[in-house]
Amino acid sequence: MTDPVASLMDPEFTHDPNRAYARLREQAPLVRIGTPGAPPVWLVTRCADVRSMLSDPEIVVDHTNVPGNEGTSLMDQLLGALDLPDDFRAEFRTYARNMMFVDGDEHARLRKLILPAFAVKRIKALRPAIEEMSARLLDALAAKGGGDLIEEYSSPLTGTVICELIGFDRADHPRVRKLMRSYADGDIHFSGREMVECTKELIARRRAEPADDLISTLVRTRDETGDRLSEDEMVAMVLLLIMNGHHSTSFFIPASVVALFRNPDQLALLRAEPELMPDAIEELLRVANPVPVTSPRYATRDMELSGCPVRRGETLTGSFFAANFDPRAFPDPERLDLRRERRRGEGHVSFGAGPHYCTGAALAKLETDVALRHLLLDRDTLEIAVPLDELEYTDATLGVHMLAGLPVWL
Repeated sequence: MTDPVASLMDPEFTHDPNRAYARLREQAPLVRIGTPGAPPVWLVTRCADVRSMLSDPEIVVDHTNVPGNEGTSLMDQLLGALDLPDDFRAEFRTYARNMMFVDGDEHARLRKLILPAFAVKRIKALRPAIEEMSARLLDALAAKGGGDLIEEYSSPLTGTVICELIGFDRADHPRVRKLMRSYADGDIHFSGREMVECTKELIARRRAEPADDLISTLVRTRDETGDRLSEDEMVAMVLLLIMNGHHSTSFFIPASVVALFRNPDQLALLRAEPELMPDAIEELLRVANPVPVTSPRYATRDMELSGCPVRRGETLTGSFFAANFDPRAFPDPERLDLRRERRRGEGHVSFGAGPHYCTGAALAKLETDVALRHLLLDRDTLEIAVPLDELEYTDATLGVHMLAGLPVWL
């Protein structure tokens, strides 16, 4: 692979992501991008190609499954660029080996053991508790006339839901939520190590005193062969939930509010026809997903993807943003359309595709459903306190497009 032709660290991917990703997407189906502390990788830019890459068994998430592999994974290279103690770097690799980063039989094993904790019936049963949490947070926000919707609503909401789902005692929630936020924001040394210790303590408690929570389910779950998760695998699952189950949804909810305020006709439509909420959430997942790219993949042989040659061992990642705005898949892609026709297997790729499709998709949709109903349907007093074009976003990191805050009046 030659020198990169683009960097997702460039400010254009924060300031005008539509135009930046459209330029890459129309330039080529695969574009070389630079990553900090690692060699360039292939960015897959078009929706059908991202779906194909995520579903191809010859494109793997574990670089050790590449025949003749002699290098290190992209994650290891990025981790190596961080200023971390050697002992913690080794410990972190253990817990980073979650089901997002394993393939084949090992992935199938972990997913099978974890799925009971995310059964549809179990997730649906969380609605009353999520509604109670949401109402309490909004009452506190309304009592003071407004505030930051992320800091004072979506982050504590999704953080508390994850704490309850995992099984942390309520007295521990403030401490755990603080660690969650620090860990998700990149403080993987101190907060990561503390989260590991908290989780191990909880596992020990639930072995002795089972409850109706995820850790208890994981502790007692066995398959027909008697297989069960190890303690390290349970810790890895909790850390994965913090990153993918809390952090991303806490930013997706406010991003969805902004998207609807930018499209007042669609907000009016949703208020007039609240039964459109499931379709609205799917369309918002397409246009307002804050997660920039897929986890890295590795080609197990020389191949072509959409006519572009990829060599064995080369790294690929898919751009959710570029794929979800691909006009080949979505007519008039920059338009928010709550009535957009969706055919099975042809919608957005925000939850991935193939064997690694997001296990927590149902939970994210449920949290968003409750939040949008409480914020926008049950009341009509919510206002964004600054002009929409003055909202600030975090600095671009691998193309991330997250609100730095969302001041509102309520």
